[in-house]
Amino acid sequence: MRALLADIGGTNARFAVLAEDRIGPPVILPVAEFATPEAAMEAALLRLSPGQAVEAAVLAVAGPVTAGTARLTNAPWQFGEAAIAAHLGLRRARLVNDFQALAHALPHLPPGDLVAIGGGAADPAAPMLVLGPGTGLGCAALVPTAAGPQVVPTEGGHIGLAPTDAAEDAVVAGLRARCGRAGAEEALSGRGIANLHAVVAALRGAAVPERDAAAVVAASGECPVAAEALRHFLLLLAGFAGDVALAWGARGGVFLAGGILPRLATTLDRDAFRRRFEDKAPMAGWMQGVPLSIVTHPAPAFPGLAAIARAG
Repeated sequence: MRALLADIGGTNARFAVLAEDRIGPPVILPVAEFATPEAAMEAALLRLSPGQAVEAAVLAVAGPVTAGTARLTNAPWQFGEAAIAAHLGLRRARLVNDFQALAHALPHLPPGDLVAIGGGAADPAAPMLVLGPGTGLGCAALVPTAAGPQVVPTEGGHIGLAPTDAAEDAVVAGLRARCGRAGAEEALSGRGIANLHAVVAALRGAAVPERDAAAVVAASGECPVAAEALRHFLLLLAGFAGDVALAWGARGGVFLAGGILPRLATTLDRDAFRRRFEDKAPMAGWMQGVPLSIVTHPAPAFPGLAAIARAG
């Protein structure tokens, strides 16, 4: 079987071909340069599989999937399994949430693609959880069952933020005023970092330029506003990860993915991050046993997409 695999976010669409049970090298296309996903898929296939047809497609999309249809949460693309299959002449097309694909990938990630944050020993009978900030904030769980592991996609990225002190209260109030609602994604995403930077600047009365996420990270070593915004981002993310771990009973491990965290893995204050992750009194002792890792695989959705394609 030859299958087109795709991991499609609000900014970039990554494509690869599964052939002879191997995933080929990916091609990355900007979402904004194509009017439809079908147009981007055609362009990808011209580069990945010239002269060779594919039979199927499995697409992970950054948005909810309902009855074989989906739309990106942070971009205008819309998807339909039947329309994609007909347009490209495929035997079948399947849509899954992007973090659903990441959850399917968890059992296939080698230790070399993970950076542990603190201790904890995974319970193989307990759920595993993957979450992460990128263009948005995704979350999914892999739950062991007697029939095999089952993946549950969620919209957990839109849970409300939980501040823990007066400084975070002020930041969350600023986010509410700026965004209309202080959902987790309003802080814990690429645009969330920019939101935090703007809120911190307003609270400090500081005259600093507007910055996107990359500029905030780049300036964090010399600009106090950028440094504080990045600190809020990381600590709020750690707290959010701990909250969702409690909600799912994720003693199988919590895995941080997305496009932002892997870039910060080498400079992250892991002790401070772990402390905030565990700071869930009266459940701090329970949290100490939960493994926490950053996923550093360059394209972690593809092993999950391949597993879905093989299962039919």
